[in-house]
Amino acid sequence: MIYLLIVLYALLMGGAAFAGRRNLGHALTAANLLGSIALLCTPFHLLLLPLGLIVLLVCAIRNGYVLQGRIRPLHVLVRCIISLCLYFGYTFL
Repeated sequence: MIYLLIVLYALLMGGAAFAGRRNLGHALTAANLLGSIALLCTPFHLLLLPLGLIVLLVCAIRNGYVLQGRIRPLHVLVRCIISLCLYFGYTFL
């Protein structure tokens, strides 16, 4: 069940990056997609889960700065909470 949530999160983040690729630029779009792919590959190696979550969190901060000119602390906090829930849910369940 928790892996289904991880897949959903990865697909949503990858899809959002692909949809906003014109505004994000090539490097940031690629980083978003690589973070999403890392999450999708979590069953193959457990270290890909924290790697993907960290990459997507850093990309979320950078995306906010690029797209809106500022970083929204509440958005970053929500993304941190989601990332922690996915990590601990997958690791300990």
